[in-house]
Amino acid sequence: MNDIENGQIEDEEVPLSSNEVKQLKRKKGSQYCFWFRNDEPLITIGPHWPFPLFLTIVLILGTYYIGLIFYKSDILFRIVQSCSGLFLILTFLITALKNQGINYKQSNTAFTEHWCSICSMHKSKGTIHCKDCNICIRGYDHHCIWIGKCVGEGNQFAFNVFILAFLVFFLINYVLLLI
Repeated sequence: MNDIENGQIEDEEVPLSSNEVKQLKRKKGSQYCFWFRNDEPLITIGPHWPFPLFLTIVLILGTYYIGLIFYKSDILFRIVQSCSGLFLILTFLITALKNQGINYKQSNTAFTEHWCSICSMHKSKGTIHCKDCNICIRGYDHHCIWIGKCVGEGNQFAFNVFILAFLVFFLINYVLLLI
């Protein structure tokens, strides 16, 4: 019997070389990948890119419309509202553009229980293939239409900070409107 039938060959994760990454298309699954570091993209744009674009425009117009129209002329109100709005917009952009954990690891052996036949790649623990993005995501949490891609290992913290910024923004504006 050979080693494969005995199950003695272990899967080894081998990162792609720089030349192999450059040879890959900028499009991985339904993702567009930009700015690579250590063989992984830093910025990705998901398949539902019109939603984050629309939401960015709404956030920019909405936060500054609220600040300029509804608040008293006191400069402190405008500064607090503008800072919370800017923080909300920045956290959203970081979440929407950050690599969510695209799986770029290859394996020396094929067709194990952790093999994605669609991506033809080894899936590390916690990696799930997203049907919307058509790619394997490490630490997959869910697919979020509002950021246009998945929430995974790479952008989970940024997503949580964005949700917190969203709540803080509305709390601050609610309090400022009551004053």
